Amino acid sequence: MKKILLLSAAVLALQVVPALAEEGGHSDGKKGQHREGMFEKQDANKDGKVSEAEFLEHGKAKFKELDANGDGSVTKEEAKAHFDKKRGEWEAKKKEMKAKKEAEKAAPAPAPAE
Repeated sequence: MKKILLLSAAVLALQVVPALAEEGGHSDGKKGQHREGMFEKQDANKDGKVSEAEFLEHGKAKFKELDANGDGSVTKEEAKAHFDKKRGEWEAKKKEMKAKKEAEKAAPAPAPAE
């Protein structure tokens, strides 16, 4: 049980720390929006704070997500498959955002109102 809690805490820490970190580095604010979203996901009761219970619950949910066969443990293969899947989803999202941005650039500017 300790191993599960430690692994959950480690997985969650990798997600919570950026959410709690100070914004910076992106002038468009998108990174800050991501951090805010991560914090909001973990603040289950929406009180503006992440309690230990919320922190651990989110970690347990992430652990279940990684444990593909539901046997109560995560193998290297399960972890790799999960992260490969997430990487693929992120790459697809990046392509979608890039295509949208290019389409916006290619669209003619609206004519000024008279």
